[in-house]
Parts: sequence; structure tokens; C-alpha cells
Amino acid sequence: MELTDTSLVVLLALLAVAAFGLIVAGSPRRGGPVVRGVVRALQVVALNVFVLALAGAALNDQYLFYSSWSDLFGARADTVRVHQGGKPPGGAAAHVQGPGLPVVGSPLVLPPLPHPGTRLQVFTVSDSRSRTRSEVYVQLPVGYNPRSGRLYPVIVGLPALPSGPQGFLRLGVLSTVDRLTAQHRLSPSIVVVPTIDTATAPDTECVDGAPTEPQTDSWLARGLPAWTAQHFRVQRSRLGWTTLGYSSGGWCAASVAMRHPDVYGAAVVLAGYFRPDFSAAYDPRSSAAQRGYDLVALARTAPPPVSMWVLTSREDSLSYPTTSALLSAARPPLDVTGTVLARGGHHDALVTPYVPVALSWLAQTLPGFRG
Repeated sequence: MELTDTSLVVLLALLAVAAFGLIVAGSPRRGGPVVRGVVRALQVVALNVFVLALAGAALNDQYLFYSSWSDLFGARADTVRVHQGGKPPGGAAAHVQGPGLPVVGSPLVLPPLPHPGTRLQVFTVSDSRSRTRSEVYVQLPVGYNPRSGRLYPVIVGLPALPSGPQGFLRLGVLSTVDRLTAQHRLSPSIVVVPTIDTATAPDTECVDGAPTEPQTDSWLARGLPAWTAQHFRVQRSRLGWTTLGYSSGGWCAASVAMRHPDVYGAAVVLAGYFRPDFSAAYDPRSSAAQRGYDLVALARTAPPPVSMWVLTSREDSLSYPTTSALLSAARPPLDVTGTVLARGGHHDALVTPYVPVALSWLAQTLPGFRG
């Protein structure tokens, strides 16, 4: 029985009522006065324990102070690791509905690279269907040869607002990918980092707005993967595609993967959150709610077959509330591995040391990334 299950509150309430009933009934009526006194004292203690536990469980059910038993018992620890859900996408749950990537055509001869001879390529990509024009950074693996038949897994890196791809690079993802690849702990991977917010497109929170507004969700779920498949030798299975983001980019990583499991098999969420946090200048909240952008509700009612690695801190007022709620709500086939820190705010220095941990988890979880 999980800490956040409603059945726990019901069970504690029944136990409290039962203990109270025994006290009122004066049970037991037999035995010496000492025995009866001891039993009555134990009943009173039990009643108080059940009432306090019931109050704690009810408050936790409402405010989600702790997302699981391990979270509760590790409350005083610097780091608590939580696992919720199950059936990672490498198993039978890997088959999902949706067009995915296999329908995207790949040319026999790929378009030329804008900067031949270098691993870090920079493109300007337009997508008319999603009304998006984005600068896209692409880091190629060592030894990448477009004329080879080798296919590579893809990490879609999603930066925090307003830093853009350059800010994402400061997290050390590219150097960590290279180091783990050299150690044969991660398969050589292509890292694609798009600009998801520009001066002309405000903080969209990676949702599809009205028809005249940016369609960022469609761009990240359809347009960008299609463009990537048409320009690079990439795997076509969802088990070789993941999102990885920090802060608002972490929200985007979670949203795109959970809402489009036919394309992405996993998401790495570093100090992200699980409900859109719109700015005052742009708030398509009604359309967002209609399209299922509340990921906590999605995890509870229609969990997708996606594996997620999430990092949060109890002192992070942006990330922790909805991350805790997500950890509570997660049900199979959604599989969530969480690291909850006791201290630390919302900044790069907190996240960077955990990038190797997250990428090692990815290599162990999705078949396409295994070294």
C-alpha cells in the first residue's frame, strides 16, 4: 500500500474507530485490574497513534509533503531516491499507438552539413506547419559518417528560459555524453538542441497555442524529429529517442515525452515541473487544459509507457510541488525514477553534478542508448 493511496487513509480511519469502540465498550471485561489497566492504556495509546497517523496521512494526501514511503523515511537524508510506476518501455509496453518516426522518409544522400569537419553544427530550421523558426544546435558523435549505414540514438536537449542552446551547453551534457561514450557506458548519440523560445515567440511553455500562435508542442513532437531524421542517420524506434531538459526545459521534456510516447521512450527532467507555468504575457490556459497538459493528471488517469528520471529539491518552490505530485500519481506503464534533494534552490550548480547520473540511467533504461 503506497503512502499516497486513499486506501491508507481509509484503513487508518477504520483502525481509529475500532480502537475508540474498544475503549467505549470497556473491553476487556475479564482479568485482573492490573491486566485490564494495561490493556486499556495500550488501547488509548493505539487510538492516539491511529488518530495522529490519520491526520498526517490526510494532510499528506492533500499537500503531498512526501510522495512515497521511501521519501517519508528518508526525510532527514540529504538525498532520497524514489521509484514509482513500472514496466519501462523496453518491455511489452514499448508498442504504442501513433505515427512515430518510421513513417518519416530518409533520403539516400543526406543534405550537406553547414560546417563540414566539425562536430557541433548550427542550423536555422523553419517549420510552416507549427509556425516555428528555430536555431538548432546539433552535436555529432565522434566518427560520425553520413555515408555510413550506422544509425544513432537521439537526445533532444531542451534549454531553460531564457538561456537558449548556449545555456543548455553549460550544463555539461555534451562533455558527459562524450565521456560516457568513451567509457562504453553510453552508445554514441546525436544531441539536438533547438531554440524553443525567441524574441517573437514568448514563453509558450511548449504547448500548442491558438491557430495563429506558435505550435511548439507539434514542432518538438513532429517537426523537429522529422527534420532530424531527414538530415542525420538516426534510429527510428522510440527506444532510441529521449528528451532532456532543465527548469522550463525540463517541463518541456516531460510534456513532449509523456504526450507523444510514439516518438520518445524516455525523458530526463532536471528541476522541471509538471504543469505549465505561463507568463502574464502569454497564457493559452484554456486550450492547454483541453489538450491534456496537466501531466500529474495524465500520470494518474492515462499513464503513458515512458521512462522518466527526475531531479528536484525540497527547497525548490518551482520544481518540488508538482514533481512530488507526479511521483505520487505515477502508475504503470509510466516508470519514474526520482532523486529528491533535501537542500538546494533552483540553479545550474545544483543540476550539473547529476547529469552523469541521469545519462547513465538512460543508458541502462532505453535499449537504443546502451553502451
